Amino acid sequence: MAFVREGAIYAAANAAAAAVPFLMLPLLTRVLAPAEYGEIVNFALLVSVCTAFAGLNAHAALGVAWFRNPREEMPAYTGTAIMLAVASTLALVPVVATAIRIVPAMANGIDPLWGAVAALTAGANVLLQCRLVLWQSQRKPIPSAALQVTASLLNVALSLLAVLALGWGGAGRNAGIAIAAAVMAGIAILLFISAREVQFRPERRHARQIVAFGLPLALHILAGAMLGTADRWVVSMQLGPRELGIYGAGAQLGMVMAVLADAFVKAYGPWLYARLASAEGADRYRAVGAIYVAIPAFLLAAGIVGTLIWLGSGALLGERYATAASVLPWFFLGGAFSGVYMCTSVLYFFSGRTVRLSAVTTSAAIVGVACSWLLVRNFGIQGAAMGYAATQAVLALLTTSVAMWSFDLPWREPGRAFDAWARMAFARPAPSSG
Repeated sequence: MAFVREGAIYAAANAAAAAVPFLMLPLLTRVLAPAEYGEIVNFALLVSVCTAFAGLNAHAALGVAWFRNPREEMPAYTGTAIMLAVASTLALVPVVATAIRIVPAMANGIDPLWGAVAALTAGANVLLQCRLVLWQSQRKPIPSAALQVTASLLNVALSLLAVLALGWGGAGRNAGIAIAAAVMAGIAILLFISAREVQFRPERRHARQIVAFGLPLALHILAGAMLGTADRWVVSMQLGPRELGIYGAGAQLGMVMAVLADAFVKAYGPWLYARLASAEGADRYRAVGAIYVAIPAFLLAAGIVGTLIWLGSGALLGERYATAASVLPWFFLGGAFSGVYMCTSVLYFFSGRTVRLSAVTTSAAIVGVACSWLLVRNFGIQGAAMGYAATQAVLALLTTSVAMWSFDLPWREPGRAFDAWARMAFARPAPSSG
């Protein structure tokens, strides 16, 4: 099965890309004090917020355009997307730096210069994603996986150089992240040029399509950033940088489940797009069956993987961060719910109903921030992890419920949907003639 092969390639790439910073964690937790690690977490939080606006979500528009636009239009469309991504990022840089200078508390003490760097990093990540996402839509998992792993290796190599050789502490890790992002963005553009898949000839109608698709997603991405990081913002504001550093180290381990979910969706997204675009009636049942199967599969995977990581957490984290192990079960539960959300969110992207998706994620984000604030006040960093799990559960429930109500798919025929999916998943290939 092509889908299974691609999923395995993406899973291996995600595992390799995540394993590099994962293996670096024991070193950082022994070299950096919790407060210094808190600086790294704060920078990552700011990058995640900037991602909502830097790049205008051009990568998401590209992924869908491959299935909707004529092939001969794609080079010009890609060039327009890249130029819009660069322009929006450069416009965001002074806005972020000025906002932090005026209200320093909004960035938890980060210098305005680092705020500008965070905005540039977010935009650079979007440019890299443009190349990765288009390869995913083209069903080319091997080059996509190779580029993803290269980006992770460069990120860690530069970070280790800055932290260990230059002695820059937490700022060194942040510098490594930013420089690696800029280099990989340049490589992504060169790959487009070498493959003759880009024409830097902006077309107004393409620009309108990209902005109409990506701008409503800004609220969705911002809400998504809050959904994924509200717990860390609240820990930073209520408990300070030391507790944030400890919590952030635990969160790094807990993100393993989210990495696995992301690998699945990279293969699942193009597969589902093809099912939804198909004129064959059975494909609608296969799409629904895949979603129903994914829900218990994610929960089972969270239990198995979470137990293994929890057992090895002491050796990975070290003495100064030992209390971070208490948050791991909640992170793995939240990661399972995040996978369910990713499965159903693909429906919104394919149909172009990004405004509706933004409304769903914003509602879940509001609930999540309130939950995290109350739980951290009462239970400390464990309460923050509980808030993360609760937030992801609300998001999965809302996204799936609204999808069942608004997308004309056979949701009320789970038996037939599962049967259609199983027949496709376990079908034997036809014997070759001759």
